[in-house]
Amino acid sequence: MKMYRRLSEAVVFGLLIIVAVCAGSPAWGQEKYPSKPINIIVSWAPGGLQDIAARGMQPLLQKALGQNIVITNKTGGGGAIGFTEIANAAPDGYTIGHLSPSVNILKYTTKANIDYTRFEPIMFGGYTPVTLFVRKEAPWKNLTDFLAFAKANSQKPPRVGNSGNGAIYHISAINMERAAGVKFTHVPFAGGAPAIPALFAGQLDAAALSLTDGMQMVKSGKIRAVGVAAPDRSQFIPDVQTFKELGMNVEDISYFAWAGPKGMAKDRVRILYEALKKGVESKEFKAHCDHEAVTITTKGPEELAKFLAKEDVKWRDLIKSGGIKAE
Repeated sequence: MKMYRRLSEAVVFGLLIIVAVCAGSPAWGQEKYPSKPINIIVSWAPGGLQDIAARGMQPLLQKALGQNIVITNKTGGGGAIGFTEIANAAPDGYTIGHLSPSVNILKYTTKANIDYTRFEPIMFGGYTPVTLFVRKEAPWKNLTDFLAFAKANSQKPPRVGNSGNGAIYHISAINMERAAGVKFTHVPFAGGAPAIPALFAGQLDAAALSLTDGMQMVKSGKIRAVGVAAPDRSQFIPDVQTFKELGMNVEDISYFAWAGPKGMAKDRVRILYEALKKGVESKEFKAHCDHEAVTITTKGPEELAKFLAKEDVKWRDLIKSGGIKAE
């Protein structure tokens, strides 16, 4: 009996040692992160700011994390389909995605269940300002000229194109006209890209879009930027006036930021943040963004959370004052 008791005790002791060792081993205990590919969801079609930023970051993030990065474009609903998939994913850090101003706008303009509080902020990466473009042949050389024209033609307001009713550029154009005390005839398009040819063809007097949308046409001399809705003049078009310098509080930007589903572990958020920050600060990513007229600036998880809360109040008030109803 004593022999069996000693044998049982030895077995139990051995099992306890095995459990203790396994608990401290990455292979058996807490998973090493990341240990498999990460999926980044972009809620917009290829070619736009969000996709451009994602594709530019992809090889840099793969190098920093040592895992494949898979980019999935989930379009539709003005970004709602992609945002919903990000928010509903398992909060394990293997599905993250891009946030844009639409994450604050959609809940006030649609019935989609989108709210910035459903996401775990990781990092703000950069932005392109909302910009007012006109044709090369237009008589307005700057923002002062264009707004003076609008004031003098209140009975036949200038036709200003945007990327769709209730979208950021439509709301920003409303912000512009209210701040300047003028009226526009708002002309919606199915995205920013179709508005540029319409402007070039003379179907519009101006277009309120992102600087990225029109930068290549500005470089080629086919259209001209006359106003920037940013706190400071853009480094890419330094001669173009801002609304702010004319005394108008119009600061609207289209940005890209990374986030995951709410509830992601803080250590995984930190790993992703550090890898993304390293990529954003690289020469390769800067060159990529310079080509697209994107200004790089970073915000960490806590700062991004505060930014999203502030943006939510801003867009809510603009949408309410503009009389835009949820559809």
